[in-house]
Amino acid sequence: MSVPVALASLILVAGLLSACTGPADADTQGGPSSVSPTATPTPTPSGTPAPLTPTSPIAGGCAALGAAAAVVAAAGEIQRVTALDEMWHIGIDTAGGLACSLLTPRLAVDVYVLPAATVVGDVAAVVGAATCDRGTGSMECHASAPGAGQTVLAAASFDTSVDDPAALAELTAIASAVAGSTTEGQPAKSRPATWSKPLDCTAIAETIGVTSLLGSDEARTALAAPAASTVDGRLSIASSTIARCDWVRTPTQEGDRGSDFSVIAVPNGAWAWKTLAASIPDSVDATVGGYAARVTSKGEVYLSDGVNILHLQGQRLAGVSVVDTALGVLSVIAGKDAAARG
Repeated sequence: MSVPVALASLILVAGLLSACTGPADADTQGGPSSVSPTATPTPTPSGTPAPLTPTSPIAGGCAALGAAAAVVAAAGEIQRVTALDEMWHIGIDTAGGLACSLLTPRLAVDVYVLPAATVVGDVAAVVGAATCDRGTGSMECHASAPGAGQTVLAAASFDTSVDDPAALAELTAIASAVAGSTTEGQPAKSRPATWSKPLDCTAIAETIGVTSLLGSDEARTALAAPAASTVDGRLSIASSTIARCDWVRTPTQEGDRGSDFSVIAVPNGAWAWKTLAASIPDSVDATVGGYAARVTSKGEVYLSDGVNILHLQGQRLAGVSVVDTALGVLSVIAGKDAAARG
């Protein structure tokens, strides 16, 4: 999958950014740098047609899934149903799947309807091994069931007094009920020109100067996926529905907590932009490169170019805001896409 090229010479709206930045948080960079960054000019945005939405595996999405008779029977009383809304969850939806949380009197069950094309690599490894991981006071279990052109995975935390077979049997029953209540979804249609996937992490690092951004040197800067201790975290890192680059700087002395910076893209995910933008807490509207964006008080940037969604975030950066880095990131994406088109 790829992401479009209609990227502008990026103009950061000073009034909006100053409204959302203010004093820098000790762990994040929220304010713009004093000098505007420069980058390779990008094409002027042209009119973009309305996003082509995916077809959900069940009409009505998560709310309808939580009301399905078989699902209610398997889970017991369902008190609340919510759509999971992290970037990788939007990626699942964009691929024609679904990601929901079902709250019962005893459990909060995360349910993932994963299209067959996405059950590859480490995702397939997680899905294929029903298991429980015991921790202090609780254990996380997951189990799956096959569906029509898809696999359903159910995950939840149980009290350690519950034995593994009972927990896995309950989750398998829920996953089977979900599989029987859904049909094969359809992904959002790709645009003729899209951002390249995977992202060119090397080019992005060179363009925005990741080593300096993290306040480090080459020896202590690495491209590394974040640690994941939950099923959801493992799936987010392994998912083929998004493209991502994650950099970290290891601490240099006692009291130094290091720093990190990441770029996550959902190709063809702009259909979900309004819902995503409305759900981002403590954020304000902004315009980045002529495109709709939201900037949080911690300096995180979410943006949509009308076709795709991009998320940039960083902690403890060296004198440069995440907003400023968007200029370089988008110029790399546009340049790579232009080269691919010849």
